[in-house]
Amino acid sequence: MPNKFLLAASATLATIACLALASCASAPYVQKENDVLKLVRLINEGRVGEVEGLARAPFVLDGETLYLDSDVATMWRNLKAASFAMADARFVGAEPVGPESYRVFADSFDMKNYFEKYAGSDASIVTLETASGRYYLLLNRKVKGYPRIQGLKGPVR
Repeated sequence: MPNKFLLAASATLATIACLALASCASAPYVQKENDVLKLVRLINEGRVGEVEGLARAPFVLDGETLYLDSDVATMWRNLKAASFAMADARFVGAEPVGPESYRVFADSFDMKNYFEKYAGSDASIVTLETASGRYYLLLNRKVKGYPRIQGLKGPVR
């Protein structure tokens, strides 16, 4: 009887180990709609700068790269002062960053270099439709409950 128990216990542990390893398979990280819309609300309220580490340099704005944290902070302050908002934002989709994703922001060596060096395997390109046009966000894993924003392009009509 003890041998059957040991055999069953070993089989159970082996199954658990296999399931644990299988769950570690590296699937691309893609943003979820609720999290993205939560970030959009924060942007619309002009509060991105209040969440430390949420939007740090280097940052992509349309086809340009902001390399200084002070430039990124100034950008968010200026957007807030201008009452910038992505009105009536609707989540269209999210895709993991791939080799050609940089072209969404600009078909340039600078963008290709940025994506290769800074986007990482957890980055996603998120598409939003708004009252003023389409926006693209380059997002990464969460910081303090919000997707970290690494880039913003739009509105594109």
